[in-house]
Amino acid sequence: MSLPPEAAGERFLPSVDRLEAAVHAGRKALEGGRYDDALRQFNDALRLKPEYDVAWLLRGHTLRRMGDFDGALQSFGQALRHNQESEDGWMGLAASLHELRRFKEEVEAYDQLTRLRPRLVEAWLNKGAALHDLKDYAGAIACYDRVLALRPEHAAAWNNKGAALLRLGDEARAAECFAESLRFNPDFFDALVNRIFLSQKQGHHGDVAFWADRALRVRDVAWLWYVKGLAHLGLLESTMSLKAFERAAEMDPTLKEARAGVRRAKALREKVDFYRGVYECFGTHVAGDPGCAECEIVGKCREVTR
Repeated sequence: MSLPPEAAGERFLPSVDRLEAAVHAGRKALEGGRYDDALRQFNDALRLKPEYDVAWLLRGHTLRRMGDFDGALQSFGQALRHNQESEDGWMGLAASLHELRRFKEEVEAYDQLTRLRPRLVEAWLNKGAALHDLKDYAGAIACYDRVLALRPEHAAAWNNKGAALLRLGDEARAAECFAESLRFNPDFFDALVNRIFLSQKQGHHGDVAFWADRALRVRDVAWLWYVKGLAHLGLLESTMSLKAFERAAEMDPTLKEARAGVRRAKALREKVDFYRGVYECFGTHVAGDPGCAECEIVGKCREVTR
């Protein structure tokens, strides 16, 4: 027996209205950081329509914000059950797997997504990062090369490729990648930090101090001041190292290494101080450049910077 149009309308339309109202209210709650309210609304929507992939997606994003990554993983999985071509679903699933440190499954999720969206830069970039976590550095580099083929100016891809090359011991190519990253984004903090680590690895104290100064202009953090202090200590510049260690200790009183650095800098000061004053070239000038004649450590310059 079929219902008359009026009765069918009365039976169906209120459910649609309730479904849309629940999802709309959930979105507003999610955007406002009211995650419990958002979760309640999305659960209401799914009671009305259990196969509604959008509600499952939004529920997954809410649970991720709440730190329930297992729950988020299940929600994104349900969303993909109902829409296997959902870019948002695969990205959410992969992100949840990453939070759970299930990197191999994360790579498999990105494999599914890149088959669907072979030109999706974010998927290739994230897959490379997951392979890096699995210590498959060559595989990670191949992913970053895919990104760079699509977006040659992608600073993060250049930086990540450099980090992978550094893990493989190819310092020269890693330096080139960090340089490219900083060419496209001079204030890219991760690339500046990787450049610092490379200089530390090479024992170039002057370069460490130079890149630490650059990075500190972008982000003022205690551990960078500590790294800068170590570099100046290696350059036998007790005054500069003391200032850096004191700044690190002031910013983070729990940083015991910084307090130990203060003691080391003070001990060095009692022996010798090669503080350069305003001429902090760190060995980057060549003979005849302004400042070289007045430099206080001109006799030791190359020795302490290389």
